[in-house]
Parts: sequence; structure tokens; C-alpha cells
Amino acid sequence: MKLSIILASFGVINKELRAKTIDLLADDISKAFKNFEVRQAFTSNFIRRKLNSQGLNILSIEEQINDLKSEGYEKIYILPSLLTPGEEFDNKIKIFASDEIIILPPLFTLNCDTEFDQKAFKVIIDCFKTNENEELILIGHGSPHRHNSVYENLQRLADDQNLKIHIVVIEPNDTPNFENVLDRLKKFHTKKILLAPLLFNGGTHVNEDIAGENDSWKTKLIDQGFEVRICFEGLGTYKNFRQLYVDRLKNFLQN
Repeated sequence: MKLSIILASFGVINKELRAKTIDLLADDISKAFKNFEVRQAFTSNFIRRKLNSQGLNILSIEEQINDLKSEGYEKIYILPSLLTPGEEFDNKIKIFASDEIIILPPLFTLNCDTEFDQKAFKVIIDCFKTNENEELILIGHGSPHRHNSVYENLQRLADDQNLKIHIVVIEPNDTPNFENVLDRLKKFHTKKILLAPLLFNGGTHVNEDIAGENDSWKTKLIDQGFEVRICFEGLGTYKNFRQLYVDRLKNFLQN
């Protein structure tokens, strides 16, 4: 039986960022699963059009599925790079599930209480090393339309271990938001902060929403009197984080 894996991501425009995040993960998967054909698909129509106008051949999930089927691949596994379930997963990835097309879930479950969730959270913490007296703020994406309980559950994981880690989201209409984390920082009497992306790629969200000069997380926290340091690297740049996806695939295929 011919087997294949589609690594599905929102997409990355910047060539250098793409090379050190999603492309590296695709390479990691190819090396770990030599009997599988590994391909990528981007769910963002805008990013695909932008890159294809530059001469690249970036396919959607549906296009990759059609190509693989035409080449005789009988079983297709779709691995999303998404950290959390939500609209992107439900509307652009999960819809392709069938007997021949197996969809793996996003990295974290809604409950965040499995052994894998706890391991993944520890890996994330290990990626972002704080200096003395610094507290870590992990900034995820969030959604303007549907609240995702993953973020509160990750906060619970941190609080259960008495870790001075705070989970928030960029989307202003979602929670935990800036006011929520500000209350926590005051409660902890925090002075120094490391801002880090709870995002696979980082990119524009880090450069503008987190570290930008206009109404960013950095500027708002500095205005509140905090000393702020920023990690610009998305989680996908860390090999131990990418290994979580490889492990997820291995466990899935063995069961």
C-alpha cells in the first residue's frame, strides 16, 4: 500500500522563516517516516496566491489529496501544524476526513490533561529560558469568533506546578487578554518579563503584535512599568518542539 503524509499549515510567506520552521518539520517527518511520501499544503488562500505569483507551486490540502490519489496513494495522513483546535482546523482540515484520509488532531487537546499535553507544555517552557527574576508570558493567537479553552487549560497546567508563567492571546476579542494578564502580574508583583510566541512560526505576529512599536504587547507592558525582553523565534525553530509532531505521528501510527 502506498502511504503518504500531508503536513498542513496556515502557511508562511517569508522564505527564510519558512525554511527554519515548517520546511524543517517536513524534513524531520521525511527522515522519520521513510516509507511515506511527505508533502506540504497551506490552508491560507492569500499566502498560496502570493507565493505562487512568485513562481512557487504551493498547493491546498484538496489539491495535494487529488495529486496523491492520482499517483496511486491509497492512505493519506494529514498532520496539522496547528497548536490548538478551532475554526481553521474544523473548516479547512477536518472536512477532508474519510476512510482513506486520516486527520490527526492539533497538538493540544481541549482539556490539556493528557500525558502528551503535559510533555508538550514542558517542551515549550524549555524552549524559552528566562533570566533571573523574569516571568514568562506565552502569547497565542486566539480567535475573534470562537473561544478556545486550550489557553486556560495550559494556564492551569502552569499554576498546578506553581510556575510563574502566564498564557494570553493576541486576538483582542478573545481571552485571556491584556487586562487578564495585567491582573496576574500585579498579583505576582512581577517586575521583569520575557514575551515569547505560543505560535509555530511567529513571523508577523511577533514582529508587529508582540514586539512592534505601536500598541504592541511590548509597548503596553513597558508603559505599565515592566522591564520587557522578547524571544522572536517561533516554536517551530526548536528541534525538540518539532519532535513532538514526529512523536505524535509515531504514536498514532502504532495504535
